Amino acid sequence: MQILKINQPAFSSQEAGRQKKKNFNTVKITGYASLGFGLASITAAANKKIKIHKTLGWSSAVFALAHTGIIEWYHYQRKKNNTVR
Repeated sequence: MQILKINQPAFSSQEAGRQKKKNFNTVKITGYASLGFGLASITAAANKKIKIHKTLGWSSAVFALAHTGIIEWYHYQRKKNNTVR
């Protein structure tokens, strides 16, 4: 069986020139940061490093509050946009 040659790519030349901008998912970043700092805080507490434990705990709390705030902001924006339509 003979393989046929492809003359043109599947996408147009206009789409090839434009690259999609990569967006950062702040909800995902703050959520994982909060979990990471929380686990590090637990590890520091288990090793009796209280000063580091407190710092990591506060960092985890800050990221958790930011995470919750961003989610609530998106929820508010979506609710606001749906009532206008």
